[in-house]
Amino acid sequence: DDHDANLLMTQSMLHKTGRFQTEVAHDGVEAVKMASSGSYDLVLMDCNMPNMDGWCATEAIRGGDGPCKNVPVVALTANAMAGDMEYCLSRGMDDYIAKPITRVKLLEVVDRNLNVNK
Repeated sequence: DDHDANLLMTQSMLHKTGRFQTEVAHDGVEAVKMASSGSYDLVLMDCNMPNMDGWCATEAIRGGDGPCKNVPVVALTANAMAGDMEYCLSRGMDDYIAKPITRVKLLEVVDRNLNVNK
């Protein structure tokens, strides 16, 4: 996410569980770079980021040969119109959360996608 308030809120929701560690990319280019060289269990991807949007970043991650090529990518987006979820899925994302998010919904989606990897 490129908005500090959203980043802090989302990280806080995850950290308060005591189950998750997070790292932050501030734009799509940085997200691709991190996913190409790091090891992650899940990527929460804002769709409307500067420099490279989340859809293009997801396609770049999926098209690369980095360690996160097959890691679940969850769209975390303000796009909440009819068809937006389907569009995210068609661009290679695995799941979708519309903002504003709640702690319950975030943890439900994170847990569902982490269980896919096991």
